[in-house]
Order: sequence, then C-alpha cells, then structure tokens
Amino acid sequence: MTVRIKDGEFVDSQNRVLNLRGINVSGSSKLPTSAAAQSPSSLDPSTPISFVGRPFPLAEADTHFTRLRACGFTLLRFIVTWEAIEHAGPREYDVEYLKYIRAIVEKAKGYGMYIYIDPHQDVWSRWTGGDGAPLWTLEAAGFDVRYFAECEAALTRETYGRGHSTAEKARSANDEKKEFPKMIWPTNYFKLACATMFTLFWAGERYAPNCKVDGVNIQEYLQGHYVNAMRELVKYLDGLDNVVGVGTMNEPSAGYVNVTNLEKGFGAMGANGDLRYGLSPTPFQGMVLGEGHVQNVGDWSNGFLQHVLSRPDRTVAVDPKGKRAWKEGRGCVWKEAGVWDVDPEGRPRLLKPDHFAAADFGTEFYVPFAAKYTSALREVWSGEVPLMVFVELPPLEFASTPFPKIDPKVLPDAVNATHWYDGITLFTKSWRSNVSVDTMTRRPLLGYSSIFKAHSSHLAAIKRLGEEKMGGAPTLIGECGIPYDMNGGRSYRACRGEKGLYDKLLITMPLGSSSSDPFAQQSAAMDHTISCLESNLLSYTLWCYTPDNSNRDGDIWNGEDLSVYSKDQRGLGKRPRDDVYDGLRAAEAFVRPYAMCTAGKPLENRFSLKNKFYRLRFESTNGIESNVPTEIFVPKLWCRAKAGMEVKVSDGRTEVEAHDHWFVVRYWPSEQRRKEQHSVTIKFVK
Repeated sequence: MTVRIKDGEFVDSQNRVLNLRGINVSGSSKLPTSAAAQSPSSLDPSTPISFVGRPFPLAEADTHFTRLRACGFTLLRFIVTWEAIEHAGPREYDVEYLKYIRAIVEKAKGYGMYIYIDPHQDVWSRWTGGDGAPLWTLEAAGFDVRYFAECEAALTRETYGRGHSTAEKARSANDEKKEFPKMIWPTNYFKLACATMFTLFWAGERYAPNCKVDGVNIQEYLQGHYVNAMRELVKYLDGLDNVVGVGTMNEPSAGYVNVTNLEKGFGAMGANGDLRYGLSPTPFQGMVLGEGHVQNVGDWSNGFLQHVLSRPDRTVAVDPKGKRAWKEGRGCVWKEAGVWDVDPEGRPRLLKPDHFAAADFGTEFYVPFAAKYTSALREVWSGEVPLMVFVELPPLEFASTPFPKIDPKVLPDAVNATHWYDGITLFTKSWRSNVSVDTMTRRPLLGYSSIFKAHSSHLAAIKRLGEEKMGGAPTLIGECGIPYDMNGGRSYRACRGEKGLYDKLLITMPLGSSSSDPFAQQSAAMDHTISCLESNLLSYTLWCYTPDNSNRDGDIWNGEDLSVYSKDQRGLGKRPRDDVYDGLRAAEAFVRPYAMCTAGKPLENRFSLKNKFYRLRFESTNGIESNVPTEIFVPKLWCRAKAGMEVKVSDGRTEVEAHDHWFVVRYWPSEQRRKEQHSVTIKFVK
C-alpha cells in the first residue's frame, strides 16, 4: 500500500492520481472508556483512566471496517489524544493503549484502508471544555481546575450550572433542564484556561519567560512531552505500511498570540477574532476573573445579534465569590509576567494591553514546532515512503495571523489539512437551501446558487493555500460534515413514527425530496458539502463515524451529533438489519461513486444526487503505462447488479469487477487518443 506526493497530488505506485475519500474515526475517541462519559465524576483526578476500546473493541473491528469500506472510504483520520497516551503522568505511557492502537491499525490494513494519525484536541483538554491534553499539563502551569466554572475560566458540560450566565442561572433550580447549549464549547478557545495553555505551549519563552517547570521554560516542557508522546505512538506503528502520515495537532489555537488589545477581544482586529456565545469575557477580564475579581461580562446568544450585529444580549455581573482558578501559592502567570496588577485600592489595572501584539503565530511559532515535531517522528519511522505531515493551523474564521509560508525544505512531504464546515448549518443545526450567511464576510447569501458559489470559493481558497503557501502541497480537507440532530432531533422522532413529525419536516425539506425520508434535510446538506468538495477536486475525511452514537447522546462529546452512523437508526429504515448500510444516516449523500485513482490529470470527478448521474473527465499525462487503468468506485447502494448502471465512455474500453458491496469500473483510453481528454459517465437506472 503506497501513497506519496508528486506534483501537488496524491499518487499511487503507478503514478495514478488518488482522490482520497475517508472519514474520522471516531467522535467518541476524545473520551476515556473507563469513566461515565462527561459526568462530573469523569473529571475527578482519582477516577481511573483508560482509552483502550476507542474507537471500538478489537473484536468489533471487522464489522466496522466492512461497513466503512462499503461506503467507499479508503482513508481513516484516526483520532488519538495526548491524554490517551500519557494520562498517568509525565513520561508514563499507557502501553496497553499503544498495543491496542497497533492492533486496530493492523486490522484496517486487511481492508485496504490507509491511516493518518490525528493527535486530536479541542480547547486543550477535558478540564477546559474539550479533549486532548492530560490534567497534569494544567497543574504544571499552576491552575486549580476545581474552580474554573466559578471564575469563568472554562465552560464544561460536566460542571454546567455552576457558572454565571443567564442560561445557567435559569436552569439552576432544576438539574433535569441543564441542557448544555449546542455548539458552545468552541468559546473556550477565548477563555482564560485554554488561551493561557496554548500561549504557554507555543510561546511561553517569549511571553512568560519566568514560568518554569523542572528547570526549563514551560514551553519546552509542554512541547517536549507532546512530541515524545506522539513519537512513542509512531514507534508502535512502525512497520505498518498503511500508515501514511500524522497530523501536527487538530485545530490548534494561537491563544493570546497577536491579540492587539487585551481590553477588547481576540485577533489582530481587536474584537472581531473571537466567537462569542454565552458569557464572553475579554482577555483582560478573563485574567482578572481567574484571580477572583468581579467583572461585568457580555452574555451572548447564538443568533442574529451575534452573527450579524455582533452585540451581546445583556451584561452580567460575574462574582467568583472568593474562588480562584490558580492553586494555592501560585498566581496568574500573566500578572507575574507584568501584564496586569492591582492598584492600591485593590482594583485590577491593565499595564500592557499589547503584550501579545505584533507576532506572526504561523511563522514564528507553528512552523518551527512542526519541523521539530516531524523530524522527531520520522527518526523512529523505518518505512520506505516518508510519513506525510498533515498541517493544521487555527480555523480560518478565528485566525489572528495569515497562513504562513511553509518551505518544503523545512517541512517536506507536507499536506494542507485545513478543515471546512458550512458554519451556519453547523452552529444552528438546521439546513436552509435558499438563505445563509457567509461566515468569512458576514454578508447574507440569498438563493442556493449564491450559497454554493460562496462555499465552493471558500474551499478553492483553502486549496490555494497548499499551492501558494506550501510550495505546491496537496490539500486534503481534514474535517467536513453536517449535524444530524437538526431541528431539535425531529428526524429521530419521525423515524420512530411519531404522529405529525413528517408534516413538520416538510416545512424545511428541500424541493423535490420525499416526505417518507426523515433525513431528507441531512441528505441535502451533506450532498451540498460533498458537491462543493467535488467542484474543487478535493480529497477529504468526513467528520465522523462514531460506533456508539445514539439519538439521546449523539457522539457522546459536548452534544455533538455528526456521525454518519447511529446504532439507534439500525432496523428503522428500508434495509434489513444484516445489510451493510443499515444504521447509516442519509447514506445516499455520502456513499457515492467516484474515481479512486485516475490515470491522468482529473478535470471533473462529480456525482449528481438529484439526477443519479456520475461523470469523470481527465487528460492523459506522461509517466503512466498504457495498461494501467483508471478505477471508479461504484457502491451497491446505487445498483445491486451491473444491469443497474449504464456506462458510457468517450473512447477506449471498460470492464466492471464486482465485490461484495461495490463495483469497480476500470477504464482504459484507446491507444489512438491517449493524449486527449477522456470521459466516463455512469447513469443509474435502478
């Protein structure tokens, strides 16, 4: 199994261009298997931790890999966390977990599936509202995680209700109604704990030079342990040739780096670089709240006032009531760095509002780290093909500095793995095909053609980053997907046949959809996302496949529900329970034909869900033998027999090979027209 980079494309051993289509496995790999998922006790330091069994038990691997391969997925973005490897303490690696991961990856090889390892984090750690880093990293910085909620230093599902927002106070009298707000977790990137940890990780030597652990600056301490933990994992995976690469870090944050004015907001433009939802302290307010000072903080809703007018709904007085976010005997690292202090009357005052300004996160901090990280991992990798490094920087909507120039000599075999979501659909958990907002410009989008054009242009701009900023590197969209719990979970209730739900769904269904399909909205949204990707000839890994997804708990983590599969949808559709596609949701939108490998330069590789029509166009290139075919994946979801598809070609010949759950259409151009453009079209008639 070989994937390598050539002339800005992914290619195989025969120099065919690969369109890598895959999925993230899994959404629940962010959490340990050993504790009740996101219960208050799961954050107790005394609770035993193990991630063995994430993404699924080894005994169940064949079932899951069979299903994923039947969908056409040949690449898995495989989720691991730093905490999973090194949760017990510095340099204490979980050997049982590392052995388990090797066994799962080895099993995937038998299904022809490539793996790229994703060191996943969201907002630093579970104690700061997400996942990723071990608890001891926060303790090394001096934090006392017990009082993050009281100080608004972090917002977690486990402690929701202890904070000061209007929504939390309204629910405080009734624990049963403490529903964690949808998609509020990313606001932790702009709260004290997460912003501090990322700043120390990337730039502690510059901004907190006196913050030291074990005799070294905390930046060196944190980076060293992170690199060594991932290096240990790569050691265990060495020799598995289906492992094609490793990511640097999922959706990293720059923390406070390049914040122009700490009294305003995050980002180089002052208050325009952050996401405000719920209580949203300014950077300075976050620092002083962490030391127990009362502050008046804006309280934001997730709607028109935020996304269009950029205004809070109200202001709330936040009183930590004697609690601090720092351990006894330790103080705020930014106060100790001279960023702020208190006046003789005990009032906080900001001394250096521009302490973090005028820095280029990508060039000065990310690229040097990525080069060091990649070099360390490749030192313990013995494969003939070098490990690719999948580059991720902060999400473009929140980036405080431009995407950096990355010299291929500094970071060879690099891939642009930037993420993309239809942000409005993701945050509102609803799909509207005729109205949206451009999340980059905040301008309204009216009509589907405007929405498609805007989103396709966003993806084209991401692709250009690889071409122009990374020396012609290929792009693979590391995450993209849709929420399945749209409109308060109506689809789930409709699946169970609740009276009146189909009529309610019809209100927002796309034109021409069937009222008998409770997932018509999700299908339209997913088809839109993948059509935008196809219009740019992009490889991608969908977010996500969560084998333990349920309608009640979603992907288990922070109320997200983006899994293409749910155990609760099994047996509820038209397919028998032993059907490989049973349990998939809106499968027709993502289980689609595509050219897996093209013997030339692809010009078009797209599927029309509406018309049930696939088209490939490409031009022949040098370096590929005439007997090497182009191969098109055709899932049996679309035709159970060869007679169910009509294949037409511009020239040459085809053959169709049947597998258990899919067909492979092979195409060879005619010798006389090898230097011309070629096309293959497939029309599904049954």
